[in-house]
Amino acid sequence: MLGLEVRAVPMPNSISRRGFVQTLAAAPAFAAPAEGYNILFLMSDEHLPHAAGWLGNKIVRTPAIDSLARAGAAFSASYCQNPVCVPSRASFLTSRMASNVGVFGNDGGLFNDVPKMGSVFRGAGYAVSWMGKTHWGGESGFDIRHGSDDAADRPDRRKQWTRQPEDAGVADWPVSREPDTIARNHALRFLEENRGKRFFAGVSFRKPHFPFAVQDEFYKLYNGRLDAPRVTPRMIEELPLVSKKEREKYGFAKLNQAQIIKAREVYFGMVTYMDSLVGEILEKLDDLGLREKTIILYTADHGELAGEHGLWYKNSFYEASVRIPMVWSFPRQIPRGKQIHAPVMNMDIFPTLCDLTGVALPGGLEGRSLLPLIRGSEDGSKRYALAESFRGGYASRMIRSGQWKYCYYHEDREQLFDLLNNPEENVNLVKRPEHRELVASLKKRALEGWRLQQYQEKKRRKKGA
Repeated sequence: MLGLEVRAVPMPNSISRRGFVQTLAAAPAFAAPAEGYNILFLMSDEHLPHAAGWLGNKIVRTPAIDSLARAGAAFSASYCQNPVCVPSRASFLTSRMASNVGVFGNDGGLFNDVPKMGSVFRGAGYAVSWMGKTHWGGESGFDIRHGSDDAADRPDRRKQWTRQPEDAGVADWPVSREPDTIARNHALRFLEENRGKRFFAGVSFRKPHFPFAVQDEFYKLYNGRLDAPRVTPRMIEELPLVSKKEREKYGFAKLNQAQIIKAREVYFGMVTYMDSLVGEILEKLDDLGLREKTIILYTADHGELAGEHGLWYKNSFYEASVRIPMVWSFPRQIPRGKQIHAPVMNMDIFPTLCDLTGVALPGGLEGRSLLPLIRGSEDGSKRYALAESFRGGYASRMIRSGQWKYCYYHEDREQLFDLLNNPEENVNLVKRPEHRELVASLKKRALEGWRLQQYQEKKRRKKGA
């Protein structure tokens, strides 16, 4: 039996995307780019970064995204800015920390006066459309051709499916009724209808977000092939308070090995189902002759713990939750088969797209273009990644710099992990005397500009309402 945890290794040779699919059955106007490059922004929800063939996982089947990585650049240390849906999506949409635009959790709403990705590219002359899950807490500037946030878009039986890992199982509805399949259909139609225009197509899949349910054709690919992560009593004891509350709230401690393994098998199946949809969209792009003029990005809003550290879902600074997959492909400007290990952020997506297309950057963006890293003019040694969380009344912040990850939990503990020598994050070095200066430096950088007081004031107003 093989586990999920892997280190980054050279990308494996995968079967072809086409073969796999067959087998698996308001803003100011900016100057338009002279070349007229298109953008295809593909994303999923809750994609565990370890579940990536392009980063060396030998079990998971992700041939479509693997093909993107071989054709472009893959980032092995990209991070979301808050490991929960709305704040993370608000961050890439605005290239700002979500708390800086008024979003602290899934109940947040974006400031209307902040430039948004969709509005900026619309102002530059693009046909902008978003298909699939939105969930970003406000107006984006995209035309919403199809959204899968409404219950009416889901299969009837799915409404009764719980989020609990112990309820994971084979879906009793066909793939054709999945919201993600519907989003794919809209995406294929959009590409066909806009083949002669300069377009920005966002396609956002709900999978592999819980509930843990997938059709048998995908589940059977992993049945009997996975194991449960190693979790020790000491690891549970050293969890931050917010994570201990999550374990208690959702009953994770009551899961047995068979339940954990089955939920992971179903989860992996959801990843492969999502990848098959990516493959069909890429195939359509090729059939229309648009690949050479289209910038393609694949990423996710956050990860999924899938039993690591005795936890599920996200809401954590452990790698499985806060790190996200990120792959870029664009033959004209991005070299093939490049892997980049410097820490980067989803806030960097917006300025990178502007850099690639020539669209003028709006003021106030907090992210940095990734092009210098991709082209090799920057070694990434000065790069770092920030994340924050305001979960269950607990406030926390994280910084990743080089091999080090520092986590600050307000009115709780601190953590320091050496990700180079301890990728499992089970040895907390924060109290080691030899790391005292490092901890002080990382803490100062992590907390700079943090909107803790604004969050606390928001909590007081909500409590008094």
